[in-house]
Amino acid sequence: MATSLVPQPPKIKLNSLFMLKINVSNTKLGANFDVAFTIENPNLVSWIHFDRIDGSISYKDNALMTYSLDPFVLGLKEHRMMRVKISANGLQEDQPVVKERVLEEIHRQREDGAVNFSLEMFARATYRTGWWGTKSVLMNPQCLDLRVGFLPKVGFGSWISGGPMTCAVPMLID
Repeated sequence: MATSLVPQPPKIKLNSLFMLKINVSNTKLGANFDVAFTIENPNLVSWIHFDRIDGSISYKDNALMTYSLDPFVLGLKEHRMMRVKISANGLQEDQPVVKERVLEEIHRQREDGAVNFSLEMFARATYRTGWWGTKSVLMNPQCLDLRVGFLPKVGFGSWISGGPMTCAVPMLID
């Protein structure tokens, strides 16, 4: 219930996911991801200050690309549309190393027309209210089984969906 004094996790909805210029070779993954989602504070009595958000796009528990978002605040019942653009050419030191067998599997599935990905985030946040002060929390938002369909021989893919997807948001209160 949103009027509870116990912090309620934010609601996160994935709106779109596109992959542009994907290039899979035996040794590296080159791709541009464009992800749009909405994050909403369902609480009537507390603001959420997101101190840190780190995320990844994965294939079968293998991180392919990582990103970080700047800190931000969501007021009471406020929502915010977010857009994340991630680019990798396989040479960046700040991106995960992807095993060759994983790249081969992605390549095969892409040739068959679709690949399943996951979007996962790790967030540290502080809930603030005048009633009980502050509470620190850790969150692990997850948007799983994101089927991305690819146009043959073009390298462009988009999330195959029936509309926005509500993501799970497990939360641990410190």
